[in-house]
This record gives sequence, C-alpha cells and structure tokens, in this order.
Amino acid sequence: MISAGAAGLPAGLGIVEEPAMRRNAPWTITVSLLLVWVCGCPQYRDPTVPGEVRKIAEPAEGRDYYLYVPTTYDPQRRWALIVICHGTNPFDSAARQIGDWAKLAEEKQFIVAAPTLRGVNGMFPPPARRQLELQQQDERGILACVRHLEGAYNIAADRVFLVGWSGGGFAVLHTGLRHPDEFRALAVLQGNFHDEYLSAVARSIDPYQPVYVLYGSTDVLTGRHGQRCVDWLNEHRAAVTVEEVGGAHKNHPKQAYEFFERVVRKVPWLHIRAIADDPGSPLSVHFRIRASFEPVRYEWSFGDGASSPVAAPLHTYDGPGRYKVTLTTETPAGRRVVRAVEITLPQARFGAAALDRG
Repeated sequence: MISAGAAGLPAGLGIVEEPAMRRNAPWTITVSLLLVWVCGCPQYRDPTVPGEVRKIAEPAEGRDYYLYVPTTYDPQRRWALIVICHGTNPFDSAARQIGDWAKLAEEKQFIVAAPTLRGVNGMFPPPARRQLELQQQDERGILACVRHLEGAYNIAADRVFLVGWSGGGFAVLHTGLRHPDEFRALAVLQGNFHDEYLSAVARSIDPYQPVYVLYGSTDVLTGRHGQRCVDWLNEHRAAVTVEEVGGAHKNHPKQAYEFFERVVRKVPWLHIRAIADDPGSPLSVHFRIRASFEPVRYEWSFGDGASSPVAAPLHTYDGPGRYKVTLTTETPAGRRVVRAVEITLPQARFGAAALDRG
C-alpha cells in the first residue's frame, strides 16, 4: 500500500497527490501496450513488505518523492540512502520504482527514495536544448530530495547512491556525474543514452567515482544505448564496471545493490573540495575532504612545489595558472589512497583529475 502519511519527517510538510496520467491517443496506447508485452515492465511491490511507501512533498523545489524506510530504522545508526530514477511514463514511474526496491530495502537495511522526474522520456526524447533544461530541473529535484532526507534521517554521507532504470539513465548520468561529492557510486540499468545530453557533464567527471552499467544483449529498446554509454564513459576516464545480461527490458535492483555493496567494501571514498570564496584573495584556496574512513596522515602537494601535512590546509598561490593538487593518505588498515583535483586560478573552476586510483 502507498500511503501519503509523513510520519518520521519534520512536522508541517505538505503532501501532494500524484498528477493524473496524461491522456494518450488510441494509437499511442496500443503501441505502449505492445511494447510492454514484448519488452517487459517494472515489477510491482511485494505485498509482504511490512512497512509503507509514503509520498512526500519536498518544499524547496516543489517536487514529490516516494520514500521507503525499513521498519527497523534506528536514528542512532547511520543509514545508506539509495535514490532511484524512474523511466519513461506511462511504462514506469517513481511509485513503481519504489515498489521494485522496497522489499530489498527492508531486507538489506537501507533507505530508498524515488523522486518524480521530467527528463526521462526514453522513447521520444526532446531536442538536446530542451532535454538539458529538463535534466537541470531533475538535478535540482534530486539534490533537494537528498537534502530533505538528510534533515529527517541519520543518512551516512559516504553511502549515498544514485541508480536509474531505462529513461532514468539520463538523470543518473547528468546529476550523478556532476556531483561526485554527493553520490559515492552510480548505476545505470538498461538505460537510455545520448551523448548530446551530457554537454554539461564531461568537465565534472571524477575518475574515482564508480559507475555500473548493466545492459541487455537482447534488449530491443536500449541494448545499443548501453554499449554507447560504456564507450562514452571510458573515453572520459570514468571508472566503469560493465555487466551484460540477456532477457527483456526490465529492472535489476539486486544487481545494482550488490554493486554498491562491493564499492563500500573495496573502494575507499575520499573526495577533495577546493574552495576559493574570498574575493579579496582570489589566489587563496581552502582544501577540505570528505571520506569514508578516518585518514591516518595527510600529504598534500599543491602543484606549485609547496606541500602540507595539515588535514584541511589553506594555500595561497603566487600567480594565476592551472595546478594539479594531490592528496596522499592512508586508511587505518594501512591502505594507501591517492586523490587529485585540477584547479584553475583565479577563476576557480574545479574538476577531478586522474592520478592514481589508490
């Protein structure tokens, strides 16, 4: 059952109803039903799941999202959050996606949210300019959903993940690749792909952010999209894991979850933030990190011959230029981890740069 209740969230949140489905011309309905029969569709929620799926209105962007929190939720414990991006309406929706994931969330003990999205039409996508506008709107909605949940629940900052099925691949690649400091890993499940929709993404790619791409060898809808997606990610130095499956165009929550679980076990998360926010000192940069472990030591190299052992150093450069900044550190278990960013001063535009995957 889907409930509009907001128990467990801050008081005073409004609840909105899902908008009615648009009316389709008879030929569209016929084609839609045929495609669903041939290609498959998302599964519906298992009625044995003990908790309720709730529909929440996020106030900052005015978007609603569906939420499932395990019945064993304990606010004293840090919880993983998986944000799922639905595919093309009317074949898929946020409500259907949360249905696919709720039982797994209860079993594996993580919080799952599915925001309603606009830029996920995989069948008849709009021109690139319009699609980019829709993706930017979805980006704001997804980030607002995460912020809303971080305020209501004890979310582990190092275990926030983004996954999308079918047309939801557009949202995952746009939002996820642009925010590697927010999403530890991404998963695209038999997703749609068009490289012209990623013009605002390439500069932000972090080669340390794991990306999982699952595509179907016999999927008549998105099979070729999957290989093009993998090729594009490889060309842009992303850390890609690929899995090819047979069968129809359908969702794969378990495979995505297992990938995220492997990432947590095997890939230390360390993200550098470079902040130049003092107009009076445009060559001064404050470096901070977010990590899934407590670093044992810090060895910063600022790209100009200077270095520092400080956890969050402030460094002033002698002149404008492009610099590669490297941090070498260790986990408590003694594993060496190296990360780098490239910065351009005085116009502070930052992006990740490959150096060593640690």
